[in-house]
Amino acid sequence: MKWVVIDYGEVVCRRPPDESAARLPAALGAEPGPFWDAYWSGRRAYDLGAVDAAGYWGALCGDLGRVAGTALLDTLVELDLDMWSHLDSGTLAVLEDLAARRVPLALLSNAPLELARDIERRPWAALFRRRFFSADLSMAKPDPRIYRHVSDALDTDPGDLVFVDDRQENIDGAREAGLRAHLFTGADRLRQDLRLPAG
Repeated sequence: MKWVVIDYGEVVCRRPPDESAARLPAALGAEPGPFWDAYWSGRRAYDLGAVDAAGYWGALCGDLGRVAGTALLDTLVELDLDMWSHLDSGTLAVLEDLAARRVPLALLSNAPLELARDIERRPWAALFRRRFFSADLSMAKPDPRIYRHVSDALDTDPGDLVFVDDRQENIDGAREAGLRAHLFTGADRLRQDLRLPAG
């Protein structure tokens, strides 16, 4: 393998803790069920950069009968970033081992611009020689085109890329594009899949 390409959400970061996730609907005084339905129904367009933060959160607030002023929009963006900021220490240890072995790492995430820029400010992001985000590319997993874009940008044959993601549909898209791919189920399994010694 010439590159290992890693997803961010629920791979590098953990599934959002309940208390962190709960702050978003609470900020609107909304019931969790309708809030999360609205959150996910518009998320793909936000991840693709087809709508900006004001458009995404404004539409979400409108769906819930709320008016989104500037202060509320800023709060929702910050709470969203916080929700996706809880790192998986086991995955980080695997990434640090790979970097120490000089295995080149790339990050490939379906992420809106605000999350992409927040990730790039984090010290651990330096583990990745390249970082690719859906909102910058106007493409998102599992579209095979995004994997081909990464392969071309890294000047590497798709078969020399190993891709890791927690969603089977994204694994399927990567394999369709010619990448070798592993479904992430935890850091211990990832270490086995990448044939690293136990940490």
